[in-house]
Amino acid sequence: MKTIVSCLLAIAVLLSTVTLYYFNQVAGIVQAVAVLVLGMVLFVVYKIRVNKLKNTLEIVKKFVDEKDITEKYPMPAAVTDKVGDIVWCNELFLSTFLRENSVKTGNISEILGGVTPIALAKSADGYDTEYEDRKFTVYSETVDEEKGLVISFFIDDTYLKDTAEEYYETRPVVMQLKLDNLDEVYKNYRNSECEVISGELERILEIWASDYPCIFRRVSSGKFLVIMEEKGLKKICENKFDILKKIRNYKYGENPVEITLSIGVGRGKTMTECDENSKTALEMSQSRGGDQATVNTDGTLEFFGGTVSGPAKRTKIKARVIAQAYADHVAQSDSVFAMGHCFSDLDSVGAAVGVYEIATALGKQAYIVVDKDKSMAKTLIELLDEKIIPGAFINEETALKKMTDNSLLTIVDTHRAESLESKELYEKSKKTVVIDHHRRTVDYITNSVLYYDEPTASSACEMVTELIQYVPVKVELKALEAEALLSGIMLDTRNFVLSTGARTFEAAAFLKEIGADTVSVKQLFSNNFDNYKQKNAIVSTAVTYKGCAVAVATEHSKDIRIIASQVANELLNVSGVKSSYVLFEEDGKINISARSLGEMNVQVIMESLGGGGHLTMAATQLYDITLGDAVVKLEDAINKYLESQA
Repeated sequence: MKTIVSCLLAIAVLLSTVTLYYFNQVAGIVQAVAVLVLGMVLFVVYKIRVNKLKNTLEIVKKFVDEKDITEKYPMPAAVTDKVGDIVWCNELFLSTFLRENSVKTGNISEILGGVTPIALAKSADGYDTEYEDRKFTVYSETVDEEKGLVISFFIDDTYLKDTAEEYYETRPVVMQLKLDNLDEVYKNYRNSECEVISGELERILEIWASDYPCIFRRVSSGKFLVIMEEKGLKKICENKFDILKKIRNYKYGENPVEITLSIGVGRGKTMTECDENSKTALEMSQSRGGDQATVNTDGTLEFFGGTVSGPAKRTKIKARVIAQAYADHVAQSDSVFAMGHCFSDLDSVGAAVGVYEIATALGKQAYIVVDKDKSMAKTLIELLDEKIIPGAFINEETALKKMTDNSLLTIVDTHRAESLESKELYEKSKKTVVIDHHRRTVDYITNSVLYYDEPTASSACEMVTELIQYVPVKVELKALEAEALLSGIMLDTRNFVLSTGARTFEAAAFLKEIGADTVSVKQLFSNNFDNYKQKNAIVSTAVTYKGCAVAVATEHSKDIRIIASQVANELLNVSGVKSSYVLFEEDGKINISARSLGEMNVQVIMESLGGGGHLTMAATQLYDITLGDAVVKLEDAINKYLESQA
């Protein structure tokens, strides 16, 4: 085709020159000379290209001969130059890719897409590509680095990949579903109405399950088992487990029933593993407050939903059972160590004080492990150490020396090993108890002898206060210790505004009866004048972003953590602000303190950034990043959260 076009162009130039010469001899001669010179230049360029191509083909021929790559090579092979043009190929490549209506430009990018053969040659890994209806794995090798020549081999593994994909798509997964608060809901309806509600809920689940070919069975009241293929689960994940919203929005007549669903999904190598993983996943969903799904892939957890507060389902029976079990563990130990999270706050310290007094009442030597210099409850610690329990507060080094194989470590207000005041002490401990009110995260402590978590409790101090009332001995709390526990409750509820239930006020009333003074507690939250001025300075940097307030602390102080949390709380008082975030730098890390009034789940947002916390109070730390980039990253996390709610 190119030859025909060239011939026609030459004839046209010749006719043009003759015509011009006929009308103007001088102009015709000039054009003839110009055409002759241009022709000679083109001929020289052509010869150079031919010689270059000849040289290239000689290099290619030498290479393919050495490698014994003949025209009959059993897989498509092609040599390309620097720009990806095909300079040589075997018969199989020709018949596979260069047939009619196939590769048109002669450039291998039509087959490989964005990646270049030169880049592939630098990697030992194969590259997967699809062309028309076939699938290939491509391996490349350098022929001549200076000239940029690369040979690429195309392995047609369409059948293998289709078979592998079909195998993966048809792998079985086990899903367990449980209606979280069915018993509580039924208390508000007659038996006949309960049967109707139960039937309608089951019908909603059946209709939803029918969209994904599966086996759906009710195993007990409010509990269901689903067995389906991986491709069905993939669609459910793409739809973000929309059944959670359908159940949450269910109405009986015109009245919302306010029932939620927890889902646990298990993937594994065998059906037994799938079943066990689904049970673990369901337990995780419920421990995080319900109204969510957890997908457990051989221990790797992925969460869906859980963006609103789950139903408050707590009984005093559980508190009594835990109190008795905890007392038994204390009785069997030589000593007890109470420890919270690093940068301890009033809730962490207050709960540890409660644990200390329980152990003391049971006749055991007890200690509270805390770094006083980094604590946000330093004033409280100093008061207790001076007036009530001198010598009870010890640092990590002292605790490691005092701990024995029969010591009991009680962790309060956190369940993550990475967040502990002393990870080394936890690793040394042979017996560990966890008491926490935060929603469980993926990296929770799994080797505890007793794990007491209540996501619907206001604070760790509330939980410990209940244990104090139910342990089988009388615990004598001093007024200041009661104030320590009350301060923790007031901190996490923001003065009884958020996350409060009837039992929160019962715990507060119990502490008040002992002698807790609310005025004294209020003084534990007071700031000095410098901190007050810095707090106002941070507030002045706040901007709104999609209903969220974001502020940045540009100056550092020793009390920056306390100040940041106070600013985050204060920003929630601004009209239209659903959540607040304060960023500050400390020890080379960017810290984010997040708060909300419950409409937005800041724990989910912080979890996406590697942190955690509670529905209305959470935090995270970012490494190797600037404050500006951290703000951008936070905004991206907020965007993803809001998109998930759409």
